[in-house]
Amino acid sequence: MLYANIVKLFFLSMMITLLFSQREIKGANKKQFIFNDIQENSYLKSEEDLIEFIENIMITNQIPGISASIVKNNSIVWDHYFGHANLDEEILVMENTMFSLASVSKTVTVTALMQLWEEGFFDMDDDIDQFLPFNVNHPDYPFIPITFKMLVTHTSGIKDHWNVMTYYDGDPDLELGYFLEEYLVSGGDFYGSNACFTNDAPGTQYRYSNIGAALIGYLVEVISSMPFNEYCNENIFEPLGMGNTAWFLHEVDDLEQLAIPYVLTGGSGDACFDIGCGIYDESNPCFCDSECTYYNDCCSDYDDVCGENGSGSDVNVITLTSVEHYGYADYPSGQLRSTATDLAKFMATYLNEGIFNGGSILEAETIEYIRSIPYPDIDSQQGIIWYYKDSSYGTLFGHNGGDIGSTTELFISFSDEIGVIVLSNVNSYFSIISIENALFEFAMNMDIQLSGDVNEDGILNIQDLILIVNMVLLGEYSMIADMNVDGVIDILDIVQVVFIIMNPEP
Repeated sequence: MLYANIVKLFFLSMMITLLFSQREIKGANKKQFIFNDIQENSYLKSEEDLIEFIENIMITNQIPGISASIVKNNSIVWDHYFGHANLDEEILVMENTMFSLASVSKTVTVTALMQLWEEGFFDMDDDIDQFLPFNVNHPDYPFIPITFKMLVTHTSGIKDHWNVMTYYDGDPDLELGYFLEEYLVSGGDFYGSNACFTNDAPGTQYRYSNIGAALIGYLVEVISSMPFNEYCNENIFEPLGMGNTAWFLHEVDDLEQLAIPYVLTGGSGDACFDIGCGIYDESNPCFCDSECTYYNDCCSDYDDVCGENGSGSDVNVITLTSVEHYGYADYPSGQLRSTATDLAKFMATYLNEGIFNGGSILEAETIEYIRSIPYPDIDSQQGIIWYYKDSSYGTLFGHNGGDIGSTTELFISFSDEIGVIVLSNVNSYFSIISIENALFEFAMNMDIQLSGDVNEDGILNIQDLILIVNMVLLGEYSMIADMNVDGVIDILDIVQVVFIIMNPEP
């Protein structure tokens, strides 16, 4: 009899799901997670503590908007949105708000290149001139070939000549290939032997290069015979369901979806927000680091300068000024715009051997190679564009970004199977690092469990559905099974579980 009732309820839930499949069921269109007791040694005792911490950082450092995501155990377990995408129009940051990724864009650019490497189009030690319609030679070492491996490790000898790296209002006016040829080939409009190249032989010294990253994108373009942005759309964004990600403004249907970039302007240098809680100035040792922010205390002379309640400070000295959406010809180096949720899907592939929810973009062996250190004697932390950094939570692997009105972080702890993303629409490096650290603290110490995963196998499937149906029949309660968090387990919870099983995240 019990088995018969289970079967009846199962088919009833399927029928209800079909009836509502064309409607939006709040909370049922994506995986949900619950957070169990946090470890005692954490300064964040709850999710509410984390949210309050982030909001305090934003107030203290005048950050307009933030979007953040956590990936753990191959799932996006947490995402949250704070503040404004547009202050003047009072547009809040939402799940679909796209931020400028700045140099985090490079992780996507190199992923595109490594897809072609997987297919055997080139070897990492090949001379890039074999593939380009023009030759790129170091003026001081013309007979040393520049290889793919040098480009992806910032050891090519190509450097950034900022005077000719124009920021445009809107999308760039120049084509990627034209700009790079005029920049890298002697006699070009943007060429300068000392301005565009280092004094070191290719393959001998590290020099971070945006132009080198742009050249990676152009190599993808010429090898694949597709415009770089279209290649990414077809081979990365579409397979992963990254529907809110684009290289160009003209690819975005609704520009109100884009977070407006803001810059901090003004300030005499005497105000609290300037020397203590606002713009970081490396020549001024008094800046608001994460510990000081947490205790609402900016620096050692905070009492003398501001007073414990902020007396003596003039917050109006520092103002937020909006900037028009911009672009540049070397766009594969930093022009990508995306949401934290979309980017989390991309990051999850690096945690799960190149796969996320059935979409595959890289082989596991390729990711292992990207994590390798090709030139340990030159830079012991530089992988394939991605790099390692030491933190309070161990060694992290990823990339950061900083541009006009943008600070972004994408980092992974492979030992803990955790990835963190923070996107913002202002340049505020140390405050974003504080938030990143808090997110790792939260993710590492919280017991995060998939809502509905009654048998705790990390997957929401038919086995969990049968167990939840059984709870309904027996009148039992479990917080894990309470999908809509209404304090009872009933047919509505069954409907949500069925909906998620039948409509997995793309």
